[in-house]
Amino acid sequence: MQDGMKQGDEADNVQKDQKKTLAQKLEKSFGYHRTGFALLKIAHKVDPSSIPLRIINSVINVVKTYLELFWTARLIDMLLTGDFSAAFFYAAVLVITGLAFGVVGRLVSKVYAKSRQRSDIAFAVMMREKAVSLDYETMEQPETANKIYSSERTADMYGGLGGIVDAYQGLLESLLNTVTAVGLIGTLCLSRPGTGIPVLALAAHPAVSVLAVLLFSGIAALSYFKINARSARDSGEYLRKHTGMETKVNYLLNRILGNNQAAKVVRIYDMKRMLMGNLENENKRVHSFYGEQCDMTLKKELFQNTVNGFFVVCSYLFVAVKVLAGAITIGAFTQYSGALGNLSNGFRRLAGYSSQLSRSCTYMTDFLEFMQMESSHKHGTIPVEKRLDGEYEIEFKDVSFHYPGNEEMILKHVNCKLIMKDKLALVGKNGAGKTTFVKLLCRLYEPTEGVITLNGIDIRKYKEEEYRELFGVVFQDFKLFAFPLWENIVTGYERQDARIWDCLERAGAAEFVRGLPDGIDTLLFKDKEGGVDISGGEAQKLALARALYKDAPFVVLDEPTAALDPLSEAQVYERFQEMVKGKTSVYISHRMSSCRLCDDIVVFDQGKIVERGSHDKLLAQGGHYAGMWHAQAKYYVEESSENVGA
Repeated sequence: MQDGMKQGDEADNVQKDQKKTLAQKLEKSFGYHRTGFALLKIAHKVDPSSIPLRIINSVINVVKTYLELFWTARLIDMLLTGDFSAAFFYAAVLVITGLAFGVVGRLVSKVYAKSRQRSDIAFAVMMREKAVSLDYETMEQPETANKIYSSERTADMYGGLGGIVDAYQGLLESLLNTVTAVGLIGTLCLSRPGTGIPVLALAAHPAVSVLAVLLFSGIAALSYFKINARSARDSGEYLRKHTGMETKVNYLLNRILGNNQAAKVVRIYDMKRMLMGNLENENKRVHSFYGEQCDMTLKKELFQNTVNGFFVVCSYLFVAVKVLAGAITIGAFTQYSGALGNLSNGFRRLAGYSSQLSRSCTYMTDFLEFMQMESSHKHGTIPVEKRLDGEYEIEFKDVSFHYPGNEEMILKHVNCKLIMKDKLALVGKNGAGKTTFVKLLCRLYEPTEGVITLNGIDIRKYKEEEYRELFGVVFQDFKLFAFPLWENIVTGYERQDARIWDCLERAGAAEFVRGLPDGIDTLLFKDKEGGVDISGGEAQKLALARALYKDAPFVVLDEPTAALDPLSEAQVYERFQEMVKGKTSVYISHRMSSCRLCDDIVVFDQGKIVERGSHDKLLAQGGHYAGMWHAQAKYYVEESSENVGA
């Protein structure tokens, strides 16, 4: 009894394993359609007309093909029987049908081409819109950048969303073509011979016909799918190699040889020979890759043409036997041989589009994963109180932080309260944690440990956009855009010209802006026709004006005079009190003389706050700050002495 139960359990397990194996095989063979259908949903959302248009186009193409075969067969039969009036009728129908379907197909194709263009543009927009919606911390991770690059490379090579929809249209059209061909060929197989010749009668018998068609059609279909599956595997491997090579070539062409900033270094250090040598080596690798890919494509086409030739010979012999046996008319020879040709072409295209979809969907999974990415920041729900007096209290409580993918703590147990309406200076060596402190303050990143509070509440509980409204920031690596100057100042706020000029005056930029061709309406940079390039110092003044225009209660200046000449720097320091009047300011600088303008100074060293106090207090302590102050003061004294001696 127990042995029987045990055997029964083993049989059940074997059956389960077989089902599991079958499911795995099906998933491997057709699982990519899950990704494909998800992409079709996105394509439909982007352009609801795209999929219906392609379905209509596919039906038109298939119906047109088989109607032409049908009318051509009738025309030939009428000509052979001498019924010229009927032949004229079929000829007219053939011409009118071809013309009508041609016009309709052309109109649909025209609309379809516009739809494809919309899909391509929408794909690029979706990618960038999603990127902008992600928080800065998520966006800066290498994994995110890789998904964006992979998605865009796949779109370039395989057409993105439009390419997926096109491939499914090809698959649908091939399927409709194949099914219709099978139906016609079925009637051909079932047609009975009318001749008394035994050999022909046997060869044209329905049972023999079915077996013959199944045999040579099966050989052709299996051959097509096998060669396309192998080609897809090889293409996947080549694509991975190709992406790496193109990255290097594009870097050399665009980031170095096509970069104006790099051009100065290239000429000063005579790097032309070295760079062109690198480019030549990379180009050789790319050419070698394309040579291998062309060889692979030629082998695939040669194999497919051989299979197609075999199928065509078998088809014509089969239909000829049916004609000689009296099973079909001579005119029907054209119809059925055409149907068999379409069947072979259907198999070939089904295999080709399936292979293309499998490959494209595999690489487009990066796009789907990117579109489904969530920001790593918590979504707060508490609105930030709007205070006219700007009295907001922010405090770092035992905050430590390391960047994603790097376990080294940049900030270590930082405790710091920002005193309202004070001017706070952050000083310390490079890499001490000052800029990271500002990024956490602005909630571009979130603490690894500890908490930052606004008015006693964790800032992660506030609505992120509202919290950032509290800050006007000029980062060390600030960015201006190839837009009109006023848009760079106003950003997303309402344009008020008087206010723009006031901020430009306070930032020391008004004089040079008045000298521009169109004043505040001047287009910046030569990325677009009519644009004007500006110096680094002028750009930094505009960045200062942008921060002032926001009129936020907190002003954060990260090395705001780094690109300015000494005179402009002195002017900024003179206006510093005016710029941050009535606001809480955070000021990062390596020039210690600027710290004298601040009420409070925080000294960072190796990620920790090691000193805090006023300029006089810290000098008297003789610690880190005093050491940095005296180190810089020594050069100022030496420079002054040299100038006096001169």
